Amino acid sequence: KKKKNVWGVLNCRYINKTEIVCIDGCIKKCMFLSAQLKTSLGKGRAFIRYSLVHQRLADTLQQCFINQKVTSDWYYARSPFLKSYITAEIINDLYELNQIQFDVAPRGYDLDADWPSFARRTLGAASHSLLWKPPSRCSSINSLVGSNSHSQVHECLQVPDLSPSLLGELGDFGEHPSCCIAENLRVELDQSELRQQQLLVHVQELSEEAAELKGVVRDLQGQISAQTSSISAPVLARRTSETGDEDRVNLYQSQKGLQERLKAAESKNMELLAKLDEALNEKGQQTASYCDSAWKIQELLEKLKTAEEERVEAKREAEDRARLSEHLSQDLKLREEELKNSEAKLDEVKVRAHAEREEALARLEELQSAVGRIQGALTLKEKETGNLRAQLQDVQASLECRERQAEELRRRLQEEVEQRCGLSCEELEGQMLELRKTLRSREKDLTARSEKIKHLEEQLEKLNAERASLSFQSDDGNSVYCETGNHEDYKNQCNHLMEMNKELLQAAKRNEASVTELKETRVALLDQLAALRASEKQLKGRVEAATVSVEDREKKLLDENLQLEETLQKMLLRNEELDAQVKKLQQENVDLLDTQSSMKRRLATAQQELELLNTRADMLANNLTGSQRGQAELLEKLHEAEASLRAQAVNCALLQARVDELESGAVHREKGAAECNEKTQKLQDERQTSSPDAKEAPIRLVIAEAQLELNQREVTRLREEVVELRAQLLAGNEEKTRAQALQEVTAASREDLRVLSDQLKAQVEELNRRHVDEILRSREREEALLRERDGEAQARVGLAAEVTATREELDRLKLRCEALRVENSDSQEALHRANTETAELGVHVCMLTAQNEEARLRWEGLSARLQEQQEAAAQEAERLNTCAEQLRQENQQLRSQLREDEDLLLLGQKQQRELKILGCNNNEQRTQTDPSFSPNLKPTISSGGDKKQAFKTVILGTVKGCWKCSFLQCILQHLITLSDSSG
Repeated sequence: KKKKNVWGVLNCRYINKTEIVCIDGCIKKCMFLSAQLKTSLGKGRAFIRYSLVHQRLADTLQQCFINQKVTSDWYYARSPFLKSYITAEIINDLYELNQIQFDVAPRGYDLDADWPSFARRTLGAASHSLLWKPPSRCSSINSLVGSNSHSQVHECLQVPDLSPSLLGELGDFGEHPSCCIAENLRVELDQSELRQQQLLVHVQELSEEAAELKGVVRDLQGQISAQTSSISAPVLARRTSETGDEDRVNLYQSQKGLQERLKAAESKNMELLAKLDEALNEKGQQTASYCDSAWKIQELLEKLKTAEEERVEAKREAEDRARLSEHLSQDLKLREEELKNSEAKLDEVKVRAHAEREEALARLEELQSAVGRIQGALTLKEKETGNLRAQLQDVQASLECRERQAEELRRRLQEEVEQRCGLSCEELEGQMLELRKTLRSREKDLTARSEKIKHLEEQLEKLNAERASLSFQSDDGNSVYCETGNHEDYKNQCNHLMEMNKELLQAAKRNEASVTELKETRVALLDQLAALRASEKQLKGRVEAATVSVEDREKKLLDENLQLEETLQKMLLRNEELDAQVKKLQQENVDLLDTQSSMKRRLATAQQELELLNTRADMLANNLTGSQRGQAELLEKLHEAEASLRAQAVNCALLQARVDELESGAVHREKGAAECNEKTQKLQDERQTSSPDAKEAPIRLVIAEAQLELNQREVTRLREEVVELRAQLLAGNEEKTRAQALQEVTAASREDLRVLSDQLKAQVEELNRRHVDEILRSREREEALLRERDGEAQARVGLAAEVTATREELDRLKLRCEALRVENSDSQEALHRANTETAELGVHVCMLTAQNEEARLRWEGLSARLQEQQEAAAQEAERLNTCAEQLRQENQQLRSQLREDEDLLLLGQKQQRELKILGCNNNEQRTQTDPSFSPNLKPTISSGGDKKQAFKTVILGTVKGCWKCSFLQCILQHLITLSDSSG
């Protein structure tokens, strides 16, 4: 996916986020791979080969595939690594490779030489791959669980670690830099003092790091004590009381060992510092021996490197111990959480089962109630069907009665038609006379309205004439008013004109009202005609319905009966379908009860399996602890048996030597006894031969016999001791054989215990695998249960919808039955009405046809007249409207002229006053300035014909000089003309 290679997946994603690989020391290897190898394919192959040699490929890939998010980022959805069952099979196959040792040295530049092959030769004793102890799957799974939880919390605090099995390999990586340092020291002897100072600084840094390590060890001790105090007592008593004590002892011992190793490293550092000081002193004393000092410095560097490696080992072992303690505490916490989660899940499952049981019981009750309701509805429907059948029988009987009545009605109709034919003609003639009278009255109204319209036209003509005369009179009145200044007559004329205008407007409104009345009368006449036509159609329909035979009605009733029978059959089918649905619901209810019981069984079996798994895990843990104890006891017995065997072997050797000594003493004494016998025989012979010695012979004989008895007693005693010693030898040999047999038995039991421990580990691995499979199965079961629950909910919704649909259909059928009943009663009433109305319809038909013809002819004439009158009235109304509008406009103009004239008169009076005042002032000034002015002016003014002209000139001069307004000039000019015309 996205052109990403294998090494990128391992290095960038997985190795940086895993902790197992860090524990095995793969980070240093990855650093070497990144530095030395160039291609990503070579790096990936080298990493896989390294994992194969150290039997960590399955653990690494398993931890890689556990991280689903990273795997989904680097692989497509169709990849087999995203499918749990395929990855489980792959990892199981890879775990089987842990039992095989591959013939590839995971160091140096041959990592990318070839793919690994099987072991064709035995590696040497110095090979570090043989020192590797492959981990079991149980420990790897526990480390996976711990690493997943630990890496989330301490992701930023991970320190790359090196196991002791890889120090040799990493030492090989460091050979080349040390040789380079030696060569540089040989070449650059002049800079040895500077490097010695750097070494001193490095030693000081190492001492500071050692102090920091001491603080880290103290912190770890405090954390371990805090963790051990925080672990709950019941969990420790339940599961890991003994293992926890052993782990504490081991941790305490390991911490003591680490402290001792740290002290040893510090002592070595001090020794190295002392040696460096001595070397520096020797360097100051012996400046010539640069080579020797260089070699000594190189040795010191190597020792420093070894001390540094030991310090790093101690540090990493301390971190390993701390991690182990953390892993143990996390394992305990995880197991407690798993127990709590399992108990919570059991409670949840119980609660869900109880809730589902209650829901199922409620559903059963609802279904039973629904079944009861449906059964009640079915009984009601059966009753309704019985009622409908009875009604059908009644309808059939009533139909037969109605057939008889129809035949009687036919006879009566024929008789009544014959009787009413004469009466209908007279009634039609009366109606025709009434219609003629109404038409004559309407004609009279029309003539009267036409006369009114003519009268209004005459009034309009008169008004126009009066308006013209008034306009002339207004002109005369203006002139007179201007002359005389009395405008009361003009006001009266204006009022008279306004009243005339109002009367004209009222007349126009009356004309409009008459026109609207005419329109309304036309509409009423049209409505009457439409009603007459509708009554005619109704009469025709009634006549046609009366003429329709009773056979058609019988057919309609039969069709309705057939429809009712079809609805009854449909209802019966629907009832059968509802019965089938009820049976289905009952069967589904039974199935739900079965599923509920099966779910309970599954829950019980799951609980039993969980309890069995817990008991088996406890038993396995107890068996492991018991086997470990038995193994320890057997080892102690073996050691004691071996010690007793050694002591018995020593005792047997001593006893054998004693037996040999006793046998030699017995032989010696037998020889002495034989010699004594020979002596006694010799003495007897001598006694027989020599008499002088006869006195001494019995004494010697008694002495010899006493010695012989003593020798015999000693021989018997020695023989008894020999027999006892031989019995002890036999017993010792038997005990030796027993001890050898017991040793063989202990070896066999040891082998059996080892096999049993391997079997227990395999069983634990199998239990872990089963646990994972059980988790997956439980998830699948939960998903299946959710699906079943969704299906049940959908089924419930469907059943509820079906129940509502059946209820709605029942309501519809009830309504339809009611409607059919109503229709049946209506049909009966309609038949009765039809039978009663057929007689009346036959009478009215002839009258209405004749009246219709006459009315149609009259209506056509009246409609033509009305159209003509309407057109004339519309034209007259338009003319009157235009006249009224003109009169309004003229009235407005006259009013505006009156206002202007009044304003002009007022202005003229004011100006005359001002002119008089100005004329007097001017004459006085001129007379004062020019005395010759007054006599000349007076004759001009006093002259009779020139008085008006002088007045004009004065007014115009003053206006031109003062006002400069063309409008006022026009007004004054108009006033002057009016004064000229008036005389």
